[in-house]
Amino acid sequence: MRVKVTLLIIHLVSSLLSCADAFATSSRQFAHPLRSDSDRPTTRKNAQAAPSAFQLFDHPPIQSTPSIESESGMMFHKITTTVGKSASTLVSASVFILLAYQRDAVVLTLWIGSILNAILSKVAKKVLNHDRPAQLQRSDNVKLKPSDGGMPSSHAMSLGFIGTSILGSVIPVEHRIVVGLAFGAYSAIALRYRVREHLHTVEQVAVGVVLGVMNALAWLQFGMGAGSDVAGPVLAYAREHWVSAETGLFPYSALAIPIVVGIVVVGSFERRIALWIKNRDRID
Repeated sequence: MRVKVTLLIIHLVSSLLSCADAFATSSRQFAHPLRSDSDRPTTRKNAQAAPSAFQLFDHPPIQSTPSIESESGMMFHKITTTVGKSASTLVSASVFILLAYQRDAVVLTLWIGSILNAILSKVAKKVLNHDRPAQLQRSDNVKLKPSDGGMPSSHAMSLGFIGTSILGSVIPVEHRIVVGLAFGAYSAIALRYRVREHLHTVEQVAVGVVLGVMNALAWLQFGMGAGSDVAGPVLAYAREHWVSAETGLFPYSALAIPIVVGIVVVGSFERRIALWIKNRDRID
């Protein structure tokens, strides 16, 4: 039964991303101005026709103006690009700010779960070894082209995990619907960018989202003890060993650990090192 539910969720997410892709594609079809009458080729029938009122009074030709569809399509394209390129940095910085602001065992446990989720995504890519879209290598829009597999999408897994775990433990119940819808819309735009630039297929993104959400639900229940009066084992361990018994907070100096671990695990560290070595070999 759980397998059927998981497959259904993957199908629904894939359908939503496909609809978003179709909408954006159709919007870009209107990205060119409407052609005026003066731009149309002159046929024999048009040449023999009587002069129009505009020709009689020698009015200047009508200037074409961009349609509403072209403006909205271009705006959506720019928003998607901005959100997609900055998503990894912005989400990672937001999690760090939340961690530095609260400094309690709950957010610390969520951060540990997000790191484990990121490691799991990299392991899954190695095991599945599913190629990314072939168009990626021919694209000039992505400068730092990833060399690892595409299944599942690490960005999708991280967004699914972080959004679900924060909603389930940090956001008050009365605000969860609004925050969930806002984060869902942001995630959809960010992941739409990754599909548009051929960094992933729709299926790779959909599987990443589902895995991230499922990991978050499991972490909330078994790691943190959500919905129970007893704290989960990871949360209980963090309260006992990593935060002060008097204040319930960990020291600011300990924030150096999330910075280093985040750069290595989440910040595509190995990809940048590989690119640096490759460029160095070319120079040599």
